[in-house]
Amino acid sequence: MGRKSDFQIGLEKDLQNPEFKKEWDALELEFQIQAALMQARIDADMTQAELAKKSGVRQSNISRIESGAVLPRLDTLETLARALGKQLKITMV
Repeated sequence: MGRKSDFQIGLEKDLQNPEFKKEWDALELEFQIQAALMQARIDADMTQAELAKKSGVRQSNISRIESGAVLPRLDTLETLARALGKQLKITMV
């Protein structure tokens, strides 16, 4: 396994603080949504502008979702998934 980044080292230290961990855990779903959308868009070799054109979702909204500025509605995620040739799937683990 490769060397840990300064971010990873700092995060591991911060996660030992119960208050920080509680806040981090509360945002985990949002981080997962951001990462999944960005990865699917990159895998599809699409820019945000191309995804916007194909999905009908404004590029500025896609940018705000990917940056974590807003948590998207489920119907928006479903629209983006279809435009990326994907199916939105939600699981409970």
